[in-house]
Amino acid sequence: MSRLFGILKVALVLAIDFAAIYSLFDGPDIASGAVGVIALYVLFGGYLTLLKEGAVSSKKLPTYQRNRLETAKMQLVADVKSVSGTNISGLKLYLVPGDDMNATAYGFNCVSVTRGTFDNADPITLNAVLAHEVSHILNFDAEFNRAVFCSVTLLVGALSVMSFAMIAIIFLIFLVLSCFRSWLSVMAFQGTTKAIGGLFSLLQRGVVVIYRSLLSLVSRHAEYRSDKYSCMLGYGVQLSHFLALTEPNNQRQLTLTEAMYRSHPPTSKRIARLEKLILTQSTIEIANR
Repeated sequence: MSRLFGILKVALVLAIDFAAIYSLFDGPDIASGAVGVIALYVLFGGYLTLLKEGAVSSKKLPTYQRNRLETAKMQLVADVKSVSGTNISGLKLYLVPGDDMNATAYGFNCVSVTRGTFDNADPITLNAVLAHEVSHILNFDAEFNRAVFCSVTLLVGALSVMSFAMIAIIFLIFLVLSCFRSWLSVMAFQGTTKAIGGLFSLLQRGVVVIYRSLLSLVSRHAEYRSDKYSCMLGYGVQLSHFLALTEPNNQRQLTLTEAMYRSHPPTSKRIARLEKLILTQSTIEIANR
């Protein structure tokens, strides 16, 4: 069900892109080609990020590291199959350089852990972190984010084209007026073009602000959902412990912009939610005995 919903939300964004491009150019070939390119980026863009981050596939790692990641994968495959009946045997694990403790889902069954996470997490905690990322994979969160990013880029680009077209039209109008050698028309042209450019610039910034704000809300919801999924697989205690380890000791007050755009909920809130889920699970297990 998670995969179906994830596919549907990505398909919806692509369908909106197709409708928008088709309405602008009135050509199914152009719309199909553009959406095809976007779809390729949506599906395989994670590989570009993996390449940029210097990620190494588990299959190319030294024996100890490869065996540890493959063991974690085997356990996750069994856990996910047992709980939801979903087959994730196609999961591909990567190791990323870096001392920070983190993990990332790139879409298309690709998940990475940093060297810091690999070295500092025990086997069960490693599974807890990977289980969180598996939820992102099953829900196509990375693909959805890339699809929305492409849509916003198209919208901002369209606004740029419209701004250029408006200024070109105004230039032609004032070019005719300049034939009468009116300095007033030249001054009016400069003022009008600045106003038009400023208006479209404001619209573009508004689009970006709305995009980043809404995407942050969606991302935070996805983080809570993925925490819950890891807890459902039986890793709630370990994930909570991992989050406590990764929380900065000295947290400064976030600015309004940072609070609006942050993609992850506060760690303290994630831990509090996990503790409630763990307590609820324990209560249910005791009641069923």
